[in-house]
Amino acid sequence: SFSVALVFFQAPYILNMLSNITLFRTATTTAIRRTMATEKAHRPPLDLYGLNARYANATYIAASKSKSLEKVETELLAIKATAEKSKPFASFLENPLISRDLKSKQVEELLKGQTTPVTMNLMTTLAGNARLNSITGIVDSYVMQMKAKRGEVEATIISADPLNKSQE
Repeated sequence: SFSVALVFFQAPYILNMLSNITLFRTATTTAIRRTMATEKAHRPPLDLYGLNARYANATYIAASKSKSLEKVETELLAIKATAEKSKPFASFLENPLISRDLKSKQVEELLKGQTTPVTMNLMTTLAGNARLNSITGIVDSYVMQMKAKRGEVEATIISADPLNKSQE
């Protein structure tokens, strides 16, 4: 009879605890669903893998959330073109003797006020992780994501006869 009285005495406490668990479970499920819905809207259109793709995908998501996908693409293409044309800039990107902190500071000074925060974050992260030498591959992966978003498809046409001006 003592155990029945104890259970009866604790019944409101147990019911309150169960209702709190139910509320917690409902709130958690709702939060997870909202997070997943937000992520779907910003998810890259292609499933690319590898180190370059990891940085490109993160940049795509950040640019999508800040509504600056095209601007970031333009900036990254400009950085890639500069790296291909300028020997000193390419040497800076590839030089392992320059410390990570110094590279981060120099990248920040170089791009300050000229790029979006997304591009600045990518470049300073690459500098801090000693991955600036991977910028061309990262840009290529990002451009692939953007082409897929726009529905562009690259095709190679092989013709037995030379193409005339109207066919090119």
